Amino acid sequence: MQLELKHPEPPFDPRAEKMLPAVGGFPPSDRPLFLAGYSELCRVDLNGRRALEICGGFGKLAQGVAETFPQAEVIGLDLYAASGPEVDECLRRLPGLSYVAGDAFDMNAYPDESLDLVWGQAALHHLAHNPEGLSREVLRVLKPGGRFIFIFEPMGHNLLVAAIRAVRMAKYELGDESNLYLSQFKGMAKGFTSCEVQMFNLLGYPMKGVSDRFQILSSAVQRLDSYLFKAFPKLLRYGANCNVIFTK
Repeated sequence: MQLELKHPEPPFDPRAEKMLPAVGGFPPSDRPLFLAGYSELCRVDLNGRRALEICGGFGKLAQGVAETFPQAEVIGLDLYAASGPEVDECLRRLPGLSYVAGDAFDMNAYPDESLDLVWGQAALHHLAHNPEGLSREVLRVLKPGGRFIFIFEPMGHNLLVAAIRAVRMAKYELGDESNLYLSQFKGMAKGFTSCEVQMFNLLGYPMKGVSDRFQILSSAVQRLDSYLFKAFPKLLRYGANCNVIFTK
């Protein structure tokens, strides 16, 4: 399957703005990436449908999706189910929301073709030891036309970015971090009808240390990235981060 590489630009779905608290302390330069990814979560009306977030952590994004689609069934899956007073309040307020403990590679709790959407945020690079196994399991549980989405993932084709990340991983001893590659997405895409890869941060990533301190500079770098991606499409593969959308 041929992957479709693109660089999304505004306007984004206005409902995506309300989901931004799920990011936490995200750098300003990554805001367009998250808005593009959250817009994909809003692309299909999930009311009356069933959606699953994998590796959802504290469940903020699952909460945002449940608030956006109050008639949807939204499940947050993580090795440890989200809990605490805030979570309890959300569960009382959002009857379609639930949190469960489980393994993303083992979805036996979900019958064949029982889900309309499966997604993860900053999750796939932690599961990169078996991406095709994960993809096969998700294909099983997705309904025809269902979507499998990852938001804010690191790419490894840009050697400068890879070197910067290697220093960071060594400094902070981040043992479960890894870059992703288009070849992995091609392997995962087997059985899907399409795969769109949204690329971001060509110059934005190497300049984060400076540009994120100055909003004007951050905006200028984003505009320059947009221009370069549009003028030279071959540069898309060298973006530092991506969203990826598989459609069954």
